[in-house]
Amino acid sequence: MDVKQGRNLDTTFPPAWLARLELGMPPRRLYALAGAIAFLVGAMISTLISQWLTLPGILLALCLLWVIAVNTGQRLWLAAPFLIATFALIVFALFLIQDRALAERGSWVNTVVVEKSQTRSNSACTVRLADGRVAAGPMGGCRGADVGDSVRLFADPEGEVAPSNTAPNVALWIWLAAAADIVLTVCVVRSAVIGVRRLRELRAVEQSMSPTRYVPPPPPPPPAPTAAR
Repeated sequence: MDVKQGRNLDTTFPPAWLARLELGMPPRRLYALAGAIAFLVGAMISTLISQWLTLPGILLALCLLWVIAVNTGQRLWLAAPFLIATFALIVFALFLIQDRALAERGSWVNTVVVEKSQTRSNSACTVRLADGRVAAGPMGGCRGADVGDSVRLFADPEGEVAPSNTAPNVALWIWLAAAADIVLTVCVVRSAVIGVRRLRELRAVEQSMSPTRYVPPPPPPPPAPTAAR
């Protein structure tokens, strides 16, 4: 089968090695393998396995995005939800890292707002903890508190993560990460289904267009010898 190849990275059609893999493996096994790899990549991004695997997971997600592009001919209806799910997993990973640390060693503390800044898209503040340390405030700012006001935050005594306006809820971020991971997995599996169908259609077209080889008929059998009189 003629599959597009070249020195440049093609994102409109599978390369030869991917075409051989998708056509040579039973469909159900291929879809199960694609789903398992995609779900594992999502778990790596979301820190469900380890926070040290987030960056490798993002790099593998870019590879999966390329697979989706070549299998679907760069159709956005699968690439767009895949990118959204990947971005959501990165955001959920940040909250998971924060809430895990706060759940392990954090507690409610009274703080005083010492600095506040506001932009069109972001609100930030700086607070003074009870032990005199100055730390960055929670994500989203101090929720309407002015400089000099006292706010109650859930803070990490070691200061490794930013304090939070709310108590940590690790289970919430795990469920949200799992939902985003399912979306990511469905996009990859669906692209594999489309890729196999496109390759089979191309192979059928090439077979129908290939000239049929003329096979000459077999020679007639020699005449039977006549018996002598």
